[in-house]
Amino acid sequence: MTPAEKNTAFESVYDALVSDVYAYFNICFGALVAEDLTQEIFLRVWKAIDIGKIADNWRAWVFRCAVNLKNDYLRHAYADRGAQEKLMQNEGQPAADDMQRLSVRLAFDALDRDTRELLTLKNFGFTSEEIGTLLGISASAVRTRLQKAKQEFSKQLATEVL
Repeated sequence: MTPAEKNTAFESVYDALVSDVYAYFNICFGALVAEDLTQEIFLRVWKAIDIGKIADNWRAWVFRCAVNLKNDYLRHAYADRGAQEKLMQNEGQPAADDMQRLSVRLAFDALDRDTRELLTLKNFGFTSEEIGTLLGISASAVRTRLQKAKQEFSKQLATEVL
């Protein structure tokens, strides 16, 4: 693969996925951490393309990397108490005058991290089978957890709207 072909391949993967990867990390950790982790993911994409890796499904490959990087970040964050403060930052909140968006965001933030991740992956259009592969659980378990996650989100949203 020529350097120009590598650049084109990287740009197409980057353009297609950067906003979804950033949104995934932003939901998990907030804007500051999301920027750093998103850069790390696309550095990995660049390195993979540079050594000639051509994924059949870049979207699945990138999100598998994102899930792994999220887990690594959490392991390090819990080991380092100072990094836990960064985990709790929640930048990028909607404007206070937009009550509906604020209610949704507050309800979503009230969910545990695993539930938010599951709902986010589903919102990005992943199937139960794909989510199961990404998270290392069965598609049946994903469907069960999604049902519970939707119920929990609805309950949280009802308390936020009141």
